[in-house]
Formats: sequence, structure tokens, C-alpha cells
Amino acid sequence: MTTAVHEHDALYRSRLEHLVPVREPLVLISQIQRSGGTLLSQLFDGHPECHAHPHELSFAYLNEPRASSIDLASAERSYEVVGEPRLAKRFRAGYRKPAARPGDADADVFPFLLLPGLQRRIFDACFAEGAESDRDVLDCYFTSFFNAWLDNQNLYAAPKRLVTAFAPRLVRKQPAVERLFGAYPDGFLVSIVREPRAWFASARLQKERYADVGHAITRWRRSAEAALDAGERFGDRVVVVTYEDLVSRTGETMAWLAGRLGLSSAPELLVPTFNGRPIRANSSYAVEGYGILSNRTEAYRDTLDEATLHRVDELAGDVYERARAASLPA
Repeated sequence: MTTAVHEHDALYRSRLEHLVPVREPLVLISQIQRSGGTLLSQLFDGHPECHAHPHELSFAYLNEPRASSIDLASAERSYEVVGEPRLAKRFRAGYRKPAARPGDADADVFPFLLLPGLQRRIFDACFAEGAESDRDVLDCYFTSFFNAWLDNQNLYAAPKRLVTAFAPRLVRKQPAVERLFGAYPDGFLVSIVREPRAWFASARLQKERYADVGHAITRWRRSAEAALDAGERFGDRVVVVTYEDLVSRTGETMAWLAGRLGLSSAPELLVPTFNGRPIRANSSYAVEGYGILSNRTEAYRDTLDEATLHRVDELAGDVYERARAASLPA
């Protein structure tokens, strides 16, 4: 038997013998894209009380709730519902700054050393110990995820209180929100609402379909209204944050948010990171430095004409005011 095989077996055995169980409630960040979800997930990244999922959560359990159900009799079928197909690609190619394009010489690329085979081995072992509910299967999945991520800098930090993850657009899917709180009655949904004029100025640069102001703002409005409606249905388990507060009053906003979620205040909440390393913003514009781009909140005034500004405000200003009222106190 070769040395490589011995090392492989020893690695798997050691990891399985020293698992860190992940059973904490899930905090799901979700809203329409270009609203700060990536930023918020990166602010949670280094907090010692969080298991922070480092990129978009993409399993079918929440993304396709009407078509995907966990089978408690089968680890194979359950893993198909909660597994994330993109992980193998990220293991091979690393994690790129989301706004970067393949071939960009200036892109930030981070290693993502999560072994897909080891993850599946951990999941199967956890499932075999007894999975009696969707929550048990989700706990097995996150246990497999964070333990198979070999260079996870935060795995052994202080006792954990939460799992955090970002899944854009799910807030608009009522079945997904219901499934979230069905599995995690102790969990949270955090939804960021960005000032609609600023959001439109950014979104139209990312997607051609958002060039039409009416179409784009209809989608923005549905996302914001879905977050507010979820707050009415699920009460304190739903937290609405404005993007403007997040980037302009970061310290105050993150302290308030940490209090709502039951986390202690920590300096790591003020610095966006990937696995503990500083990361640049996911912006529609070129980004040279690190940290939070507080100067982007008013940039839309330089790119949108007065007629467009007035039209967006006419279509969405009322909903944004409702979001501000539901967010961080002035």
C-alpha cells in the first residue's frame, strides 16, 4: 500500500474520530441580489460563535422546496436534497471574489479545501447514528460540511451559537421560508433591503434584464415586501436590515444585529473576511481596497437621471420607508 493511501486513510479516520458536531440554529441571509448579502455573510465569517458557510448556500432543500423532500429512510436520497454540487468545483479551483471574472489578473482567489469524499463519509456516519427529522439531516449536513473543510479556521473556536449562510432570493419563496422555520423554529431569517434607487443603479450593470426600471423595481419590491410579510408571520425570528445602515453605521448595526441573534459583540463583525482572510467587496464597480464601501450609498446620483430617480421613488419609496421603520432604530 502506498504512502498516499496510508495518509488518505489516516486523514479520514482522524477526522471521523474527532468530529465537531454542528447542531446550532441556522441564520439564513436572503433578499434580492445586489443588496449586501455577501457582505453580511462575510462579516459573520470570523465571529468565534458562528459556523459561517462561506459562499451561497445552494442545496435543493430550500431552493426547490416543492420538489425536494428529505427521505429519513435513505442517506443517499437525503444527501441528494441537501448536498451542494458546486463544492467539488470550488475545491478544485478555489473560491473567487464573486464579482471577479475568469481570467481576471486582479481577482482574489482563496483556497477552499473541502474534500467531497470526506464530507460524504461524515454525512453517512452521522445519518447512520439516527436521523429522525429534517433538522437531524440538516445537522448531519452542516457537521459534514464544516468538518470536511480541512483548513476551516473557525472550527475549534469558542462554543458556537449559530450557523450562518447566505441564499439570495429565497425570501421571495414562501414555501422556502416555511420550510426554514419548520426545520429551525429557533433559527432566523435576516433580509437586507437596499435603497431602491441605489439598488437599481447597481443591478442594471449586472443583469441586462434589469435595464427596464419597471421590471427591475417590481422584482425589488417583491423581495422587500416578502421580507416584511415574513416578519409579520414569524415575528422576532425575522430581522430586516437596510443596506445603508449596514455600510454607513456598521458598528452600531452589527452590534444591534448580534444582540437580536444572541451573539456577543466582537471586532470580527466589522471586517469582511473569507475563512479569516480579508476579502474585497462584491461590487459592480472596480474595487481596489479592502473593507466596507460606505461611499457607494450615494453613487447612484451620479449615474441615474432625475426622471429615473423620480420613477424609482414613485414605484418603491413607500416600501423602503416601511423597511427602514422595521430595521435598526434611528
